[in-house]
Amino acid sequence: VQTTIQTDMVVNIPCGTRGGVLIYFEKVEVVNRLKKKFVAETIREYGPNYDKLWIFDKIHHELNQFCSKHTLQEVYIDLFDTVDDCMKTALQADVNTYAPG
Repeated sequence: VQTTIQTDMVVNIPCGTRGGVLIYFEKVEVVNRLKKKFVAETIREYGPNYDKLWIFDKIHHELNQFCSKHTLQEVYIDLFDTVDDCMKTALQADVNTYAPG
């Protein structure tokens, strides 16, 4: 299990907008680190592929939540610069609550 800073790349993420248009995000990069003191607890609770649940699946879910609330115009133009912060906030909130480390 890696305990140094790593970048996970979630690729080809389908996302349906409020208007019903299906778009794809080519990739989302998530920089993260599992602290050494939480390795045993994290593996025990979520298994060795904990990052699939807490990063890959979570990015898919949160990006779909974001897109479904907004129009194509908002997702690609008006609010595009807020997507990073929305993903970061959602990921961090759940990790803090359910999987500290």
